[in-house]
Amino acid sequence: MKLQTLCGTAIALIALPGISLAEFNYTSAEISYVDVDYDIGNFSVDGDGFNIAGSYTIADEFFVSGSYEDYSFDFGVDGDVLEIGGGYFHMLNEDLDFVAAFGYLETEVSSGNFRVDDDGLYLGGGIRTQLSDEFQVEAMLKYVNMDKGDSDTGIELRGRYYFNEQFAVIAQADIGNDFEIFSIGIRAEF
Repeated sequence: MKLQTLCGTAIALIALPGISLAEFNYTSAEISYVDVDYDIGNFSVDGDGFNIAGSYTIADEFFVSGSYEDYSFDFGVDGDVLEIGGGYFHMLNEDLDFVAAFGYLETEVSSGNFRVDDDGLYLGGGIRTQLSDEFQVEAMLKYVNMDKGDSDTGIELRGRYYFNEQFAVIAQADIGNDFEIFSIGIRAEF
């Protein structure tokens, strides 16, 4: 039900016309505080941590990206996620881009001497739009297929409020069938 509501919100955001003639920048660095909730069957665990992410434009419409997340969960459980990937962006009009992303991710969860790791691939697609001179929104549908774990489809919603052309406050929600991840942080564009 949550996923359906968020998909509806994303569709509504796509339909909003942008009102600024801004050029999007895909070379950036971010740091965020992250709150995580996983619900797998009857098991639920909450945690928080941080995310460091960056991307770099390598050609007219292509970028590489990477991120590292470190979490501390309930019950003395720690986890981290490493993502390495890239993407493609294409201007649909002056204030709306189509964005596709793909890559590899690696996860590790540990508690004392107990350690579990997994890896997988992700693929996503969505839009990025400029709603005003200061505010951007991005909505992406993302599919993740893990080697040992299940696959999942979720939605990523991102908002950015720019203080100037280089710095922004960012907020993000990643919602899937088994997880909810919310983050807030700072973004610098170069």
